[in-house]
Amino acid sequence: MKNQPDVSRSKLLKMFTMVAGVSMMLGTMEVTAHGYVSSPKGRAVACRDDGPSPESPRNAACKAAFAAGNASIYEPWSINVIGADNNHQALIPDGKLCSAGHGDFGGLDLARNDWPATQVSAGPRVFIWTNTAQHRTTYFRYYITKQGFNPLQPLKWSDLEQIHQSGRAGNEATSTHVVTLPARTGRHIVYSVWQRDKSDAPEGFYQCVDVTYSPDNNSSSSIIASSSSSTTTSRSSSSIPDNACASLSPWNANTQYNARQEVIHNGRRYSANYWTQGNNPAETSGQYNYWSDMGPCSETASSQSSVNGVSSSSSSSRSAVPSSSSSSSTSVSGNCTSPVFASGTSYAAGALVQNSGNEYRCTVGGWCSLGGAAYSPGSGWAWTQAWTLVRSCQ
Repeated sequence: MKNQPDVSRSKLLKMFTMVAGVSMMLGTMEVTAHGYVSSPKGRAVACRDDGPSPESPRNAACKAAFAAGNASIYEPWSINVIGADNNHQALIPDGKLCSAGHGDFGGLDLARNDWPATQVSAGPRVFIWTNTAQHRTTYFRYYITKQGFNPLQPLKWSDLEQIHQSGRAGNEATSTHVVTLPARTGRHIVYSVWQRDKSDAPEGFYQCVDVTYSPDNNSSSSIIASSSSSTTTSRSSSSIPDNACASLSPWNANTQYNARQEVIHNGRRYSANYWTQGNNPAETSGQYNYWSDMGPCSETASSQSSVNGVSSSSSSSRSAVPSSSSSSSTSVSGNCTSPVFASGTSYAAGALVQNSGNEYRCTVGGWCSLGGAAYSPGSGWAWTQAWTLVRSCQ
């Protein structure tokens, strides 16, 4: 009888331990259920959706991953490092990027060239994270493998080139980003990182997205060729000296706009970065947002021409030419002979210009031709998306 209380306490302790263990397990499950790239599909989701059931994929790489151990088909939102705190490369070893080093997701790291892939081309592309648990964000970051990447070799950090980083954000059920894909050929991997705000928890989430570049649209010079010519013509041929927006229609929340269409709103010009409707340009403009702010309407075609040393008539008819063949360039002191950049002029990929004492080479013709507050070499807030710095002219 004297020992009975001790036995009861022992049983109670065991029950408490079991309950605590279950609580901790559930807590862990909740912590690791957060987000994944749903469009274009990340590797884990692509394999989960590949067959009649997650365990029966049709794709050969997905089958091999399942055999090697791929629990991500059940929880693609759990590819994470709990205490990442921006130390991604230090915490995730080469060859383990797609699984974030989780052994039960190891099948995702198989080096193969037959993973389900989304066909893409150079230029803006929308990526969407579906967040099964919403948290404050420090950034979403995107990388892509460099040209020459061999998918039959394990993915390493040195294979990647960063191409996009978002700003801070609050709790979002879905997070949408416009990512500018650089020119590539063949099969590549887009690697995306979601870093939670450390005031919430310094957790990181990771996704491999397999892509294949379209064989007929992998050159940076062809990204927006169809739309850039009409945009350039309408802007550079304006005959209204007091209002550069005279030919533009006011932004309408009910109108659907496609990439490179321009509008006037609150006395400023805006150019759509991609399809948009109902997004106020004044509130949604930026390098990776719905609109590009092209500057105030008082920045007329004639004043632009006088600043750059060319007449409005020659600006409207000039086409992109090699750097040494432009007869309308302005003489600039220094050792560069390329023409002075003129906003509104049509430039092809490879064209050389000088601006603000430096020489630049055009990499994306359509965007070089847009110029303005966004793509003027060396001064626009998105100039690196269109130009590369060649040298100083001083």
